[in-house]
Amino acid sequence: MSRTRWMMVTPLLLALGGCGSGYYHDRNSEYADAEMTRPLELPASRDQTRYQDAMPVPQATNDFIRSRDGYEPPRPQTLSTSDRETRFVEPREADGSRWLVVSAAPGAVWPRLQEFVRANGYQVQNIDGNTGQITTDRGVLSVRQGIRNNTTDVYCQQGGASVDACLSQVSQYLSSSAPESGVSLVAQNLSRNDRVRLESRDDNWRLALALDFPRAWAELAWQLENNYETPQRRLIDQNRSERVFTVAYTVKGEGSWIPFRGSSDETQQYLLHVSPADNATYVSVTDSAGNPVDQQRAHDLLDGVASILR
Repeated sequence: MSRTRWMMVTPLLLALGGCGSGYYHDRNSEYADAEMTRPLELPASRDQTRYQDAMPVPQATNDFIRSRDGYEPPRPQTLSTSDRETRFVEPREADGSRWLVVSAAPGAVWPRLQEFVRANGYQVQNIDGNTGQITTDRGVLSVRQGIRNNTTDVYCQQGGASVDACLSQVSQYLSSSAPESGVSLVAQNLSRNDRVRLESRDDNWRLALALDFPRAWAELAWQLENNYETPQRRLIDQNRSERVFTVAYTVKGEGSWIPFRGSSDETQQYLLHVSPADNATYVSVTDSAGNPVDQQRAHDLLDGVASILR
């Protein structure tokens, strides 16, 4: 090959070699002098149905608290830690009221409840998919979003009192076969995925449960009894009259300087205070004497409780 041809080929080889070197254009400096500008204003006469936020930012529900150890990605939801197999339909009871917790979304349970009413000869007086209620000659059957995602609370009531015979029949009917893939579009608005929120108020962490106190306590008690225990945590006691759960929680310590001594893990007892407010219930944590605890420890402990409720 002639010297002239080599001179033409060499720059091309260098350029091709650079494509595979991992080089990329760092654009961070381009935004160093960025300034805020007025948001785009659209005419008030526009068709509202044709416009929406491309990347909406939800409203914050927490105070901002910077972690001492930097950012940590959220932990995945834990699987059930109980040896007891969870049934598709589970009974619940609180304050003399009884209901069923079904492991399916309201939109899937609603058509099955309608099938139950027809199959058992109930005379339907009114049916409302928006509120999840079926009024019959034998009482009112209703569905509500459960505290956990993809769960439904099912009620049978007459005059505001639970009808045990109806609940037993509904339980047997739903347990005989799980809902198929089809769901009711009418009842989809009954499903909510924000029943459990971990939030911070005035530098204190708490769990916000979108349930009244009886339902929240019943579900908390059941989940803590059956799905909470791990090597780092366990339920010790519960006092409904005082609205308090007592739990043991182990904080991982640093390794000891003494050989073969292992880590200095610390296990202490904490109180989970369950407080009703309007149509919601809040769970906060203190030490065994009722004193506030470190923010990071309160966050981690309540996050573990939230993981069994979602």
